[in-house]
Amino acid sequence: MPELSRPPSLPSSVEGLMNLAGEAIVVIDLARLLGVTPDSEVDPLYRHVIVLGQEDNLTALLVDRVEDVRRIEDNAVTPADEKTSVNDCVVGQVDINGATAHLLDVGRIFLAAERTRFADIRRSEQARLDALEA
Repeated sequence: MPELSRPPSLPSSVEGLMNLAGEAIVVIDLARLLGVTPDSEVDPLYRHVIVLGQEDNLTALLVDRVEDVRRIEDNAVTPADEKTSVNDCVVGQVDINGATAHLLDVGRIFLAAERTRFADIRRSEQARLDALEA
């Protein structure tokens, strides 16, 4: 787990801010954001951070674990059960070795207001990091 800074007044879903090669990245606890209970068997120190986005719009998700990374063919995806989706972010599911994996649409995970708030937090932290380097 990278060292995270935690300035005051962060939203409860934000775990902290990560400095990745001089780039400020907001780290969001996905379980907290979606209102689900994290896996109690996973030691919080061994949770994974997944960095999403591109250059000037990086965000990261803190998740219990990453079991695999795969390229999924479109024809392998089936529609998700509507009852499994929070914020309609679960857009499909796929069978992987007999287990069901849900596919999240990154664009639907955050509400517009959350995206704006996270961008503001990131800009503030980036300004702080840039000032430290000067």
